[in-house]
This record gives sequence, structure tokens and C-alpha cells, in this order.
Amino acid sequence: MRTCLILVLTVLFMGMEAKAQQTASVPDRTASLGLLEADHNHAIDLQVTVDGVSYDEYWTKTFDAIFAFADGNSDGVLNEAEIRLVPSARAVRLSLGSGFTPPVTSIQSLKEIVVDGSQQCSKEDLRRYYLRHGAGRLQIGSGKLPHTASLSAALVQALDQDQDGRLSQTELQSAESTLRRLDTNDDELIGVGELIPNATYPGNWAANVLQASSDVDLSPAGDGSLLLKQLPARSDDPSIKNAIWQIAISDRLSEQPLNVATQTRCESWSVPGPLRGLFSQLSDEIAKAEVDPSQTGTSESSRAWLTPLADRDGNGALSQQEIEQWLGLQRQLIHGQLLISVYYGGGLFELLDANHDAGLSVHELKGMWQTLNSAGCTSGNHVDLSRVPNVVLFVVSQGYPETLAKSTTSDVDVEWFRLMDRNADGDVSRREFTGSPSAFDRLDQDHDGLISPLESTITN
Repeated sequence: MRTCLILVLTVLFMGMEAKAQQTASVPDRTASLGLLEADHNHAIDLQVTVDGVSYDEYWTKTFDAIFAFADGNSDGVLNEAEIRLVPSARAVRLSLGSGFTPPVTSIQSLKEIVVDGSQQCSKEDLRRYYLRHGAGRLQIGSGKLPHTASLSAALVQALDQDQDGRLSQTELQSAESTLRRLDTNDDELIGVGELIPNATYPGNWAANVLQASSDVDLSPAGDGSLLLKQLPARSDDPSIKNAIWQIAISDRLSEQPLNVATQTRCESWSVPGPLRGLFSQLSDEIAKAEVDPSQTGTSESSRAWLTPLADRDGNGALSQQEIEQWLGLQRQLIHGQLLISVYYGGGLFELLDANHDAGLSVHELKGMWQTLNSAGCTSGNHVDLSRVPNVVLFVVSQGYPETLAKSTTSDVDVEWFRLMDRNADGDVSRREFTGSPSAFDRLDQDHDGLISPLESTITN
């Protein structure tokens, strides 16, 4: 009896412990977006973590780090003299594009932070100042893809071999050979600029900041049939369907796919963004200034802009320790910067360009009919262009993304595959393969003329 009791208690304890761990592992909601359709409303709860802690907690620690950096006498408050070392809220926001807090719009007085007339600033005062001005909050921007109609028209014109104004299954299945003549740079990709001369993609960065008080019309016709907005809190309205989108920042940026069952095709993924590269460039330039003086003859003059930002002891000169402390603070600041770019107005090209690298690869060309058929865009043996869905892209990045391309070969462990995939489309073609024809044929097990990442791992 005693054994049974111990067993029951052990099972109950383990169950409670597992439940507690499961509850603890669910991150806090960082923000909530609303997708409002005519017949359905959807809420997207964004749960962002940075190095395993919630986004808000990370930024609270970052604000505390800024405070500690500026608090030269360590008395727990900032005075007028110390406030000069505090980057303004705008500078913190601008670090999303620069990789560090630039020396702009510096704080001139404690009055900008402390609203009660006090001559001292506490940690909580500083935190409220930053949050009040949008620093340390999730940045969300939107932008419309401008070339959708032109790209669709160019694709139809290039593929419609019999000139009947429609695309047949036969025409799409021969798309690879039909469009090969458009590949003017011979990279085995049919790029946006080759379909529409001089066009760039996406052509309009998602620079319109999503405001809590306004909606963004994501509908192709601009008729308000699909609206994007920020929600103040999770809604308990039964008519609103909630979706959870988890994003994690650590040594790399990752996210779970966004799953929203709307009439619109919503796709989400992450791209690295340029922040780490920009910060490394900044660090190198500062280090170079110490050993390679500028034309004025002194290393101090070449980094004069940095002195008022990092001179903690106020002696007018920078020590190596002060530089390292400032760089460490900048590293913490940019590590927590996150941008969600919402691109809307996509159509046929976005549907076919599966990895969103602004080019149709051999693999994507070969699978055109299957892609459109799976998306419900076909009728009989022809494509019904009226069924092509409105495509909205949600792209997560640290800094403004230089490209929207999903990661392909970068995740492949086989070194030769990464090196041979010169156009980074995620496959190695026969032209890219530098081995023997017999080796290619052995690896290309499905005989589609491409070696996939999975096929590259074959060892016998």
C-alpha cells in the first residue's frame, strides 16, 4: 500500500513538474497583430525571445545596461552631467539601420526624461522614457510590392507559346526551356530584372511603420477586404481566431512558420539582416583608428565623434576600457533589435518564387504546374489566373534586410554542395557540378537534372 502511494505521489509530482515546465517555457506575448477580413478576423500573437528571455525582459536589462554605463559615480541616479552618455530614443531606434546608436539628437537635459521636474533620473525614469518614444519595442513596417501586375503579364506573355491568352499545363511543363532565352546573365535563374528590364525586387522596402492607431489595407484592389492593424491586447472575442508566431534571437535568428487560415496566402520566414556585419565593420574601423591614424596625424581625431559618447570619466580622452565598454553596450543594443517587414500585393510571381530570392530557379520552373495546381489555381488543363491568391509576406530580420531570400544552401552540412551551388537556389545543376557526369547521375537519384540538399548527403 505504501509503495502504491509513493508511486501515485511520484506520478502526480512528475506531472505537476512537467506542467510547470511547459507553462514556464511559453514566452510572453510581445505584440499582437490583427488580420481583419470581411468574414473572419484573426489575431497573431507574437512571442519573441532573446537568448531565452522574453523580448520585454531583454530590453529592460538593456535599458539597465545603458543606465549603468552612464552612471559613472555608481550612485544609482543620473545627473545632468551623466545624461550626456545616454543615447536618445531616436538613436536607439536608428541603430536598427546603422548597427550602433549614431551621434544624433543627443539628450540635452534631464527634462527630456524626467517629467516631474526632478534633477535626477532613476532606472525606471529611463525605461519609461525609452518606451514612451518607441525604443525597445518591436518594429513592424509595411510596404506594397509594386511589380505584381507587370510580373504576371510578363510571365504570361513569355510562357503563352500558342498566344491564346491562357497558360496550359503543357506550356508550364516546358517553362524551363521556354524561359531559358530570358536568362541574359546565364545564372540559371529568371530574375525580376530579366522579366521586367531594370526592375528591382521587392522595389519598395517595408518602411511604413505600423501605427497602433491606423490600419494598413493589404487587399490587392485597395477595397479594405483585408486590413492589418496592431491590437492593444489579446482579444477574447470568439469571432477572432488566434494564431501564435514564435520568434527567437540567439546566435542566429529563427522562427516557427506563421499559420493563419485566411483567404490570403500568408508566408513567413526569417533572414539574417545586416546588423552583425555593420557592427563588425564599426568595431574594425574603431580598432584601425588606434593603429592607423587619419590624415590629421592622431588616432584620437579620427574617432573624435566617439569621445562624447563613450568618455565615461569626462577627461576628454578615450581609454581602451571605455571603448570596449561602449562597444559592449552597442553589441547588446543591436542584438535585441528586430524588424518585421510585411510585404503585400504579391501574386503569381510570389507564388512561384518559393524561396523569394527574386528569381525563378530551374527547380521552380520545373514545378510551375504542380505549384499552381496545389494552390487551386488551375481549371482542367489550364491556369485560371483569377484564382491566384493575394500573397502577403512576413519577413523577420535584424536590421533592414538586404534580400528576402530564404536560407537554402547555408543550412546544408555538405561543403562541396554549398560551394557548387553558385546561384544559391538550393540545388546543384549539371552545369554547376564540377565532378564527373557519372557522379552527378549517381547523386541525382530522382533524375530531375538537379542534386538536392538531401541527395548531396548520399555516400554510396
